[in-house]
Amino acid sequence: MKTRYLLLPALFILASQIALSLEVGDPAPPFVNPDLGRQFVWSRNYLAKGWVVVDFFATNCEGCKKELPILEQLLSDFAETGLTIFVLATDAGGGSVVEPYFREKPTTLTILVDRYQVAVKKYQVTEIPSLFLVDPLGNIVFKEVGFQPDLYERISAILNQDQ
Repeated sequence: MKTRYLLLPALFILASQIALSLEVGDPAPPFVNPDLGRQFVWSRNYLAKGWVVVDFFATNCEGCKKELPILEQLLSDFAETGLTIFVLATDAGGGSVVEPYFREKPTTLTILVDRYQVAVKKYQVTEIPSLFLVDPLGNIVFKEVGFQPDLYERISAILNQDQ
């Protein structure tokens, strides 16, 4: 009888951990983060208004570095559709690490600093890179954890369906 009561809290904790996973079909959580110019960007101005990619990045992440050119190509190919791409840099050093990195490797992508990992927590990111594609209704329609070389093809197929 005692064993049953000991298992119950463990099952409750496990169930709550599983329920915390942000998945395809869930609404995309809003966030507010500074860009490299220290201007705050409010995601509510973009979410549920057009296609949005939310990508979690770190300057020391090899998969993240491979993902950037793919995101650049997506932005170039789908800019006329109103696609917005946010790259949230999760480096603990914040702007002091992220700004020099992108000064050396310029990009047309919108880089936001998530030094205190507030957006990371909202999106329940456990691995970098993690990428979310949000549809014009504000729902997550695609989620990728870790780098995949076919990322462009998979996201562009979804975006092309909408045109």
